[in-house]
Amino acid sequence: MSEQKDVIGEILNSLRVGDANEEEATEKQYDEEYINLLQSACKNFLEKEEFVVGQIVKWKDNLKNRRLPYQNQPAIVVSLLDEPVNSKEDESGSPYFLETLDIILGIIVDDGTFLTFYYDSRRFESY
Repeated sequence: MSEQKDVIGEILNSLRVGDANEEEATEKQYDEEYINLLQSACKNFLEKEEFVVGQIVKWKDNLKNRRLPYQNQPAIVVSLLDEPVNSKEDESGSPYFLETLDIILGIIVDDGTFLTFYYDSRRFESY
């Protein structure tokens, strides 16, 4: 029974911390620098480059939304999808909810293995 109370206590505490973070963000004053960054990121996202198989690409500034590739790590275009795939993420609060995945990129991971992943090409630019 005490284990259940501990788990419930942890859940309630994490909810309180989440509420505190939201309250802090609500009270934060967003300055001109933030607004400029927001506008710049949106402009970068909306400017879609045309890629070709074999081209080397990297994340655009402020548009990295996945762990890999790393921020300045080059990736290679493996395939351009004729029919984009929509992410199956089912939580509308997720940044991946119905994300349009239209490009397959390959990278070499730390152990030397070549891996491929699906991405939204609007988040990438020529390397």
